[in-house]
Amino acid sequence: MHREHRLLGKDFLAGLVFLGFGWGAMHGAREFEIGTLARMGPGWFPAALGVVLALFGVLLMARGIGWPEKSPGAVAWGWRAPLCIVASMLGFGFLVPRLGLVPALVAMFFLAALGGREFRWREVLVLTLVMTALAVGVFVYLLKLPFQLVPGVYLV
Repeated sequence: MHREHRLLGKDFLAGLVFLGFGWGAMHGAREFEIGTLARMGPGWFPAALGVVLALFGVLLMARGIGWPEKSPGAVAWGWRAPLCIVASMLGFGFLVPRLGLVPALVAMFFLAALGGREFRWREVLVLTLVMTALAVGVFVYLLKLPFQLVPGVYLV
């Protein structure tokens, strides 16, 4: 494979996506006070997460340029999985304020699972139930964040 074709490889493109999300998080965090490590402001976490994502993206891009991409038995990369993952995140963001945390999580897990090679209803259902219960336990009960669980139901 020629070097110029490697720039369209999966590692390079994945790194570009991470770099873009990292830059977006850092750019969005500028609107909030960052604070210090001792007194973190609301912009600290998005800025730190953006830096980590951007650095990870740069490392992936470098890996995509530096090493050969094809190996014996390599599987071709498609667009279905990334599209399902992005659709699941967008769906979650759209549904949380309208239907609540639980329906948004269910939709997110099922949409993301559609991106896999095999879709097994039972496995996706068990994963969805466990992860939704964990999310509600952590975010609603432990952290006491005021999420609407389902339309009209808040546990604060």
